[in-house]
Amino acid sequence: MAEKIYHIIDRLQEEKITKVNAGYRSFDIHTKRVLKDDGEKCYGLTDFDKSIISLDTSMSPDLAKETLLHELTHIVLEICGLGGEGEGGIVRERNNEEITTLISRSFLLLMNLNPRLFEILNERPNI
Repeated sequence: MAEKIYHIIDRLQEEKITKVNAGYRSFDIHTKRVLKDDGEKCYGLTDFDKSIISLDTSMSPDLAKETLLHELTHIVLEICGLGGEGEGGIVRERNNEEITTLISRSFLLLMNLNPRLFEILNERPNI
């Protein structure tokens, strides 16, 4: 009998992890069979207006793990004031050390607020 393939989306559902606590608000985790952004296929989206992280269930296990971390990084960048999509020059210029400190502390915040989520992200499949 073939062993079940590890998939982070399955693990999140098994553990009933449906939210990411970002400190200032929670983001719901939604999964969809086909995910599109402006009509284009995509694997993950973070909607800050609706507080939703959407993940496409059809992606490979490796890509799913990377995509979830990618979407969490959008939240981290927002937490530390580096979010946004425009080139408005609202954020002052920072050096590498300042940016690294902001991002690492923001990841630590997410990790401390969502320990089980990060344990699952760090799990290794049985190969």
